[in-house]
Amino acid sequence: MRLWWKIVGLLCSVASFASADALDNLQGVPLVDTLLVDSSKIVARQKADDFQRFSLVPVLGYTEETEVLYGAMVLFFIKPDEKGGKVPEIGLTAYGSSRGQWQFVLEPFFYLYHDLISGWFALKYQDWITSYYGSGNDPDINTFTNYDKEKFSLCSKFESKAFVPDWFKYGMEVHIEHAKIQFRESDMDFPDPQSGWRNGLGYLFGIDTRDNTNWTAHGFLAEWKQIFYAEAFGDYSFDIESLDLRGYTPIPLQATAAFGLLWQRAEGNVPFDMLAGPDGVQRFRGVESLYFNDNQSLILQSEIRKYFGWRLGGHVFFEGGKVGGYFSELMRNDWHRAVGFGALLGLNLKERLFARADVSWVDFDHVGLSFYVRQAF
Repeated sequence: MRLWWKIVGLLCSVASFASADALDNLQGVPLVDTLLVDSSKIVARQKADDFQRFSLVPVLGYTEETEVLYGAMVLFFIKPDEKGGKVPEIGLTAYGSSRGQWQFVLEPFFYLYHDLISGWFALKYQDWITSYYGSGNDPDINTFTNYDKEKFSLCSKFESKAFVPDWFKYGMEVHIEHAKIQFRESDMDFPDPQSGWRNGLGYLFGIDTRDNTNWTAHGFLAEWKQIFYAEAFGDYSFDIESLDLRGYTPIPLQATAAFGLLWQRAEGNVPFDMLAGPDGVQRFRGVESLYFNDNQSLILQSEIRKYFGWRLGGHVFFEGGKVGGYFSELMRNDWHRAVGFGALLGLNLKERLFARADVSWVDFDHVGLSFYVRQAF
């Protein structure tokens, strides 16, 4: 049985290290304050020279898809220009597998103009072997073909709350990607050749009242995003839209309940690996990316998160998802479901930044595993 559903090995080693002055940050700071109190109040209680410089997370595991998987993530934190300001960070991730799969990601986050403007970049190179199950809502887990995918991408997003009410945001997103895809021999019908440049430019706007984007204790997000890919910029012409709704509220035992809804639509000459569907890591965890996929998708999520102590936390979740070629078909199709739990490791408690490892029971039949830094939604 394919892994991402059947786990042979789990995470063998996870650790987090910080500079010496970062450890001083944790002394005498109530954990409730760390996660539920406004970050500016936390900063005010720290010494002026207390600052966490970096965090390191080495990971070693085994799956049927990757065999031995090894790598590490390093996060570098930069002192903000203003006291109590948001902390810029640079993430560097590199990992490979004994099957010859490789991935490298460089992710800087930064803030400008009194933190009213935020920016994110992701420079990614991937040389990976993955599986194609066809399209639609009901793939056969035992019917697939492998393909080799070499991808280089540069994504950037800018969001701003400048000159508008503090509950409103707007921004733009740029996507530059080149993919080289080669299918293995199989009796399956392959999609048309999908290699080449996929370059797009888009906009976003929404309502955002979240108190913190790393670990939200309360607030609401409603975001609309649309990205246009044109042959004038690359080799394909299509557009992608999404509506992202999220709500958060404190519940007893100092925990947080989170709820999410994501609707996606892809229209035009869409490469098969950019159709609407789960990503397997943030939206509908535990499946291979786009295991079920089509022109539209709908994903529902609910989760209860709890911080236990030291740098440890956990959560339980329930998720549902489905896809369809058009909206009425999407509504008629059956739901895929997953329940699961996860462990959280604090990388920077002052910034409420956690790494997580999740185990999912997909469609009450298959087990899946996912790793990520930051919450799923």
